[in-house]
Amino acid sequence: MPKIWITPAAEDDLINIWVYIARNNPEAADRTYQSAEKTFETLAAMPEIGTVYWTSRARLKGLKFFAVKQFHNYVIYYREIADGVEIVRVLHARMEKNRRLEPEN
Repeated sequence: MPKIWITPAAEDDLINIWVYIARNNPEAADRTYQSAEKTFETLAAMPEIGTVYWTSRARLKGLKFFAVKQFHNYVIYYREIADGVEIVRVLHARMEKNRRLEPEN
C-alpha cells in the first residue's frame, strides 16, 4: 500500500478547514475532512491523476494539484515520492495559492 505523508502545513490546513466549516455545520466539516483523507488515498494509489503546478521555484518542482472529491472548493497540493505521496498543502480554491505555496521567506 502506498504511503501518505502529510506535511505540518497541510495538517494545519485540514484543521483550519474543519474549524471554519464546523462553526456552522460540524457534520459537513467531518464529511469534508473524511473526503480529503479518501482523496489522499486515491492520490497515493494513482499519483499521476493530478495537474502539474508550474513554478520556477526549485523547492516546488514536481508539485501537482487535485480537488478534494465532492468538495471541489478545496485543492490538494502534493508531490509523488518513491513509495507514495507527500501532501504539501490543502487550500481553498479562492485562496492566494501562490502566496501560500511560495512565501517570500
